[in-house]
Amino acid sequence: MAYGGPAADAASADRGGAGLRLYSLAERPGIRLVGEISPSTRPVWRQALAQLSGRHDHVCFLELSAITFVDVAGASELARTAQALTERRRLVLERPPPELPRILDMFWPELRTIEVAA
Repeated sequence: MAYGGPAADAASADRGGAGLRLYSLAERPGIRLVGEISPSTRPVWRQALAQLSGRHDHVCFLELSAITFVDVAGASELARTAQALTERRRLVLERPPPELPRILDMFWPELRTIEVAA
């Protein structure tokens, strides 16, 4: 999956829903996501998380201000990815939708490899 700045280069899934588009962050390691994280976009979400977890950066950023919805299964995928990271690595969620930190706190309160930045 290639991440790119222009929308034409974005990886996406759009099967009847809002879709999910991914863009590289130019100024730091990570991706910006646009759309929703739901059953129809789960393959793209999984692939994005796998790419982030495979990076060698100590911190990877997920800019989520344009995410309109995250289901519990999507949050679970994120938590599993974070649990597989070593203690020295972390994912920073920038401006996630309000339900995501609540779901993570409810089901994975001890998860230390995710940081939420408002």
